[in-house]
Amino acid sequence: METKKQPVLPQVSQVGVVVRDVEQAMKYYTETFGIGPFMTVDFVPEKHWLRGKPFPIKLRIGIAQIGALQLELIEPVEGDGPHKRFLEEKGEGLQHLGFFVDNYDEWMDYLKGRGIDVLMNAETTVEGMGKVRAAYAETDKRGGVLFEFIQIDNG
Repeated sequence: METKKQPVLPQVSQVGVVVRDVEQAMKYYTETFGIGPFMTVDFVPEKHWLRGKPFPIKLRIGIAQIGALQLELIEPVEGDGPHKRFLEEKGEGLQHLGFFVDNYDEWMDYLKGRGIDVLMNAETTVEGMGKVRAAYAETDKRGGVLFEFIQIDNG
């Protein structure tokens, strides 16, 4: 009998922070800590699921690099998704740790095999980046932080 090996979790690539106003948050981080420049994106994924059901969503996102780490500021604009709920229940703050992976499907199979549900997943093409697939694993039940698995195919 063949046993599947656990995939190796890469270093944290991204810190996701939910904010009420992405413009104000970018200004704060730039003026206070010199973080930036920020790239802003209106994220409206072509395919998006919440707990496995199609679900429209729009997010305003500000992204900046801090060395090898990406700071992602997320403002929920439309849809009653996990970002809006996070703001309502917890206020602004750290919502997820993101991991850039090149074996997305393997991670989805691994999570399923471990009984870890996927809260939200999306597929879209982002200008300047390529095809993006991302999923929030419901790892927040221990420690309060979601893990996001992100695969970018820019070819």
